[in-house]
Amino acid sequence: MVRNVIFISHATPVDNDFTKWLALKLIGLGYNVWCDILFLDKGVDTWRDIEPEIRENSCRFLVVLSKNSNHSDGVLKEISVAEKVKKDINDDGFIIPLRIDSSLSFAEINIQLNRLNAIDFTQSWIKGLRDLLESFENNKIPKNLENISLSNELYTKIFLHERTVIQKDEIYDSNWFRVKSFPEYLYFHKINIDDIDLFEKDLSFPSLRYKDTICSFSSDIGFKYKDTGLLENDNVKKISVRDILDYKSFSPFIENNECRLFLVRLINNGFNKMMSNTNLKSYFLTNKTAYWFEINCLPKDKINGIKMVGKKIANNWHYGISGYIKLKPFSILILNSHIFFTKDGKTLISSKEKQHKLRMKQGKNWNNKIWRSKLMVLVNYLSNGKEYLKIPVSEKEFVLINSRPLKLISHITYISPKSDNMEEDIVEVFDDNEDEDEDKDE
Repeated sequence: MVRNVIFISHATPVDNDFTKWLALKLIGLGYNVWCDILFLDKGVDTWRDIEPEIRENSCRFLVVLSKNSNHSDGVLKEISVAEKVKKDINDDGFIIPLRIDSSLSFAEINIQLNRLNAIDFTQSWIKGLRDLLESFENNKIPKNLENISLSNELYTKIFLHERTVIQKDEIYDSNWFRVKSFPEYLYFHKINIDDIDLFEKDLSFPSLRYKDTICSFSSDIGFKYKDTGLLENDNVKKISVRDILDYKSFSPFIENNECRLFLVRLINNGFNKMMSNTNLKSYFLTNKTAYWFEINCLPKDKINGIKMVGKKIANNWHYGISGYIKLKPFSILILNSHIFFTKDGKTLISSKEKQHKLRMKQGKNWNNKIWRSKLMVLVNYLSNGKEYLKIPVSEKEFVLINSRPLKLISHITYISPKSDNMEEDIVEVFDDNEDEDEDKDE
């Protein structure tokens, strides 16, 4: 009799997703795997199939350890058979517990398994899998390399069951906010001073240097210098923003593409100036600036009941955004969401690696609805509840942005997974018993 099967015992249905994930990983690596959710059809005599697999075919018996399986009659029954097989084949390593539930203490583990060394999957499923594979390698557990293609077949059968792509229109929210209006003109003011930097720094609105001019949306940047000779008030070039956007601007002074670049840079600068004048803190990323709330900056750290700051054991998380303008395929402000972390609620953790690790962990707790709700209330906060977000770009001019995002239509959709999907179980596994359900109020 050749024993070459990895048997996985687990509590159904609560531990199904981990079991599916593990089974498909092992099958993909060439191991023969048996578990009821992959091979048993509904309505069959499950025990009639299960018992021979354990007694006659299995070389390893894996027990998925959780609070659910710890008292499951079916799992306990399978463990009892496995204990007998272990004695019959005289293999102390036959039974391997896999601990996936951090809330299950070692003292609570079933007495039949308590003395065995469990492989820990509570910190990371991938790390747990590596440790399990190392055990298999050390004990020369056989593979069936001809059977690897079965993994893809089972994935289609189990994971994609009733989750097929269908032809149906579906509307999606985006993080694109359409530009309602621009100032009418882009102005280039010729400056008669050598130290043009001082002139630029004196301006409170966005401006850019181009050759011997200052470019801005303001028709009168020199109101403080009218009779000083520093500014040639009669030498101002203006170019229609509409013409720039429509590629109809033709000037020997500046090309249309350069004008478009200036539009983007001026509005981005205006957005950052506007955000700097709010009560949000700034954080400089590689090529943009993000903005986030300190702790206690908002009443109860919320906007309209939605958390902007929260606590995770020793760290505070802070929701933030960054934004930039794009002119193609049409004019939009794109707002990206971020999470930042502090120890004291005010000073960001300096380690980028630590920030990234915390960001990935916290992000797993937020589904699309949570991300969207945070973005929507923050935009509403910045626009003072108005229909448009006003970005000041001169003393009198604004770029108006719709405060509601664009909705996108897809002609293809799919049946959404049920609530007990793998992603949520992964979140639970990685959660490490942290102290509060972060967005329960949402």
